[in-house]
Amino acid sequence: MRAAWTVDFHPLSAECATLHAHAGRRHIPAGLPFRTFELDQSTGELRKRGVRVRLQDQPFQILVLLLEHRGELVTREQIQEKLWARGTYVDYDNAINSAVRRLREALGDAPENPRFIETFARRGYRFIGSLGGSPDKSVPAPAEPNKQPVTEPGWRTGHFGLGALVVLLLVSVGVWWALKLRPPRSATPLNPVPLTAASGWESEPSFSPDGTQVASVWYEGAGMNLQRHIFVKSITGGTPLRLTSGSVQDRSPAWSPDGRSIAFLRVSDAVTSIYVMPALGGAERKVAEGHFALRDIFSRRIAWSPDCRFLVAAEGTSVDAPTFLSLIKVETGEKIRLTTPPEPETSDIDPAFSTDGHKLLFTRCGEAKCGLYVLHLGRDYRAVGKATSLKQEGQDIEGAVWTPDGKDIIYSLFGADENASIMRVRAKAGVRPVRVAFVGEVPFWPFSLAISPCGNRLAYTEILYYAQIGQVRPGKAAAILSPSTRLNLSPQYSPDGKRVVFASTRSGVVEIWVCNSDGGNPMQVTHFDSGFSGSPRWSPDGGSIAFDHEGNQGWRIFVIANDGSEVRKLTADDTTENIPSWSADGKWIYYASNRTGRFEVWKAPVKGGKGIQVTRNGGYTAFESTDGQSLYYTKHGSAGLWKLSLHGGNEEQILPADLGREFAVTNDGIYYIPVHRPHLGSVLLHSFATGKEQEIASLSMDEADDGGLTVSPDHTSILFSALLRADGNVMVVDNFR
Repeated sequence: MRAAWTVDFHPLSAECATLHAHAGRRHIPAGLPFRTFELDQSTGELRKRGVRVRLQDQPFQILVLLLEHRGELVTREQIQEKLWARGTYVDYDNAINSAVRRLREALGDAPENPRFIETFARRGYRFIGSLGGSPDKSVPAPAEPNKQPVTEPGWRTGHFGLGALVVLLLVSVGVWWALKLRPPRSATPLNPVPLTAASGWESEPSFSPDGTQVASVWYEGAGMNLQRHIFVKSITGGTPLRLTSGSVQDRSPAWSPDGRSIAFLRVSDAVTSIYVMPALGGAERKVAEGHFALRDIFSRRIAWSPDCRFLVAAEGTSVDAPTFLSLIKVETGEKIRLTTPPEPETSDIDPAFSTDGHKLLFTRCGEAKCGLYVLHLGRDYRAVGKATSLKQEGQDIEGAVWTPDGKDIIYSLFGADENASIMRVRAKAGVRPVRVAFVGEVPFWPFSLAISPCGNRLAYTEILYYAQIGQVRPGKAAAILSPSTRLNLSPQYSPDGKRVVFASTRSGVVEIWVCNSDGGNPMQVTHFDSGFSGSPRWSPDGGSIAFDHEGNQGWRIFVIANDGSEVRKLTADDTTENIPSWSADGKWIYYASNRTGRFEVWKAPVKGGKGIQVTRNGGYTAFESTDGQSLYYTKHGSAGLWKLSLHGGNEEQILPADLGREFAVTNDGIYYIPVHRPHLGSVLLHSFATGKEQEIASLSMDEADDGGLTVSPDHTSILFSALLRADGNVMVVDNFR
């Protein structure tokens, strides 16, 4: 028999089974019973009526310590000494509070009316439960189903029954096949609540296995002083527990399936390292380093294998290179390549193991499209064959995860107007996904999805986004046009300069509005009452407005009279269509479409009809020159402004800067706001006459929002989407099934 005061787990890895050997005062016999519970130190398990209770290592160790000193006060200093080695940095008070709270939850105990653990304020705890006896391990047997007498049919009835059985079988097969390919039903709208209300950014949630705690990243500071650290927060409340600190950038926490460890990425200029640490704080250990993917703040970058022996991460050969998936052994840091994207500019990201470890879900993204893929795994999680495609999307997919039963996949679909929806799809090829409905989508930007293995909970990062219409005039400070408490973005001056069309959430959802040039007399133009309407553009005569709208069928281009009448869809093509603009003569509408597999610029007759492809090497936001001779456009996912003669010829790059949508083509040049340094925060003019750039105005707002830019006809005013504030909260949804 093992020493009575040793807590010993079978070591799967150094972190998944940390050994503790602390001497205690009292012998704890194997299988010590108390009330309906039984503690077994030899296996490191706590059972209730014979059923194992999920309990992390540190709460388990506290229970052992309390039992060793049962009936006596165990001080917080004793707990600290047992759980953490000397010199270990951790917020001890919060960590101990969190561990005791977890222990009480497992025991069904309450601090105000304790049955097992008594609290001595600011001093420690005492075990007051009775010991001995035999825990009740009985489990009620299932009720015997009612048995009905079976009458054996005669020849005639049997013959008839055989035919009926064949018909029934055929019908059943048809129904089964229809149900198999039918998308999962969208449930009643779910009501998310914030995990915390802290200021700044919280992102990248990861559930503990029992679904009662969430690890996430909190962004502290700004600019050059920005730091990212890992925190743990209980679903039931309490102060978040800080796990990492210092002048470092920690990202992408991933809770191990056994609940004992958290893996995360630590970012530096040269490389990114994977670390593992105890789930409630303690010594960190570097597992591996490399160019692990840091695509954005929304993706999940590392995943644990079910047995905690391996991690999978998206890794590249250099900082900016496309990524593949690497299998990393936690004990040694040894790497094995799992995937090889088929195209040079395609990346594999967001790995997620199925519960049984037989499949690995991931996202493969190239220019203008992403797909969900599954890789089948064999012994030690090595790849078996090539990855199979489940679903292709013409937009970005973020953070795809399995449902706990492995039947469905949940993912965030990043829209063309930078909004997003949570989608649900059956984990089979050829099934149409459905949109998951949420309460209060005004608008709704969910990213960084996580689903608890137990507890039926969904977590995601929601962006709190406050944008207004900024106005700058040469020589004057920037101001806000028609300020409100709701979003206002994507402004465009009318051809006569007397009115402005823009997108706003003033009505509750994103609709198209028109106001006077001074911001007065705002009037709602569209009334979809759902979805997202944006990118409004005036016709050259000012009589109509083209815009894009995301409804149940995706993004489409619409045209509406400037008074809100006669709304109609431009094309009947079943593809993503967005960001419209008018030809100089008012006969055509340009737009972006990904029907060829990547975004190109297309055009269609204003009166409706079949679209015609204009660009051949990529195209996105496009405006025709005022003389109707050329087309100026950007490309999705890449920097630069390009020019194409509408009378034939090859495209040429005009500007190398990344402009996003923040540019306007006028008769004297191109006004634009670069989205990157060194000119971030300035309005520049690329002069047609000189071919040079000059600064027109410096913005006092933190940054432009990439929602469009417009110049008044007399060139005395510039409007743009100003991002005044953006925060991120981790939201939690209960009863997610």
